[in-house]
Amino acid sequence: MLKYRDIIYNNYFTNQVNKLDVDHKALLAQQAAHNGPELLPLLPKNKEVKIVDLGCGFGTFVKPAMDAGYKNVTGYDISTEQVKVANELGMPNVHLSSIDDYFAKGEKVDVIVGLDIIEHFNKDELMDFLTKVKSGLKPGGKAIFRTPNMDAPQTSVFAYGDISHEVFLNKSSALQVLNSVGFKNVKVNGGLVKNQNTVLEIIRKIAWIKYVWWKKIVLFASARTWHNVVFEPNLLIEAEA
Repeated sequence: MLKYRDIIYNNYFTNQVNKLDVDHKALLAQQAAHNGPELLPLLPKNKEVKIVDLGCGFGTFVKPAMDAGYKNVTGYDISTEQVKVANELGMPNVHLSSIDDYFAKGEKVDVIVGLDIIEHFNKDELMDFLTKVKSGLKPGGKAIFRTPNMDAPQTSVFAYGDISHEVFLNKSSALQVLNSVGFKNVKVNGGLVKNQNTVLEIIRKIAWIKYVWWKKIVLFASARTWHNVVFEPNLLIEAEA
């Protein structure tokens, strides 16, 4: 591992805006409230499927998946701090492990989830990771990824908000890399954008509609099309093995 990664990942909560000083239970509830509606509709209906969340953090997807009745959900993360927090919050199925160590087991599962991790690889590492994900899925299995969208407004807030981010995608490049390693039925859509305050959400929706129309006008004026452009801050990528 590169030296900076060893320093950053081993103490990820401490280094990432001092998250060790916050109420982890409240933070989990807040993030799970977003991840549940965003990601659970992408999962198979069968609650017995085996799901692995790589780079799971402190369980912000593992928890809503468990709460939704999925019985075989396991998370792996390289951060000792985050795994400790997840275990303390009632998720003994979150384990300390690198992604390479997980793949070395040769396990085949139904769904592999990777939220906010694609951007942490360089290009060669990303291709290697996606190839291993495909190999780690059962026939017809599904991969689900979330990553910052470089076509979104204020992209730097998300893309450069973490020094460990290395590679960035938009819809076109996401389709390119997933298809290049042999995934099928690749879909790339915008992630969930929602304010939990009802009044603020109404204002946000109106502003968002106006913004998207303005961006389409700009693309039209530059003789480009918006048909392959996603405007939301995050990309949601679905692909079948």
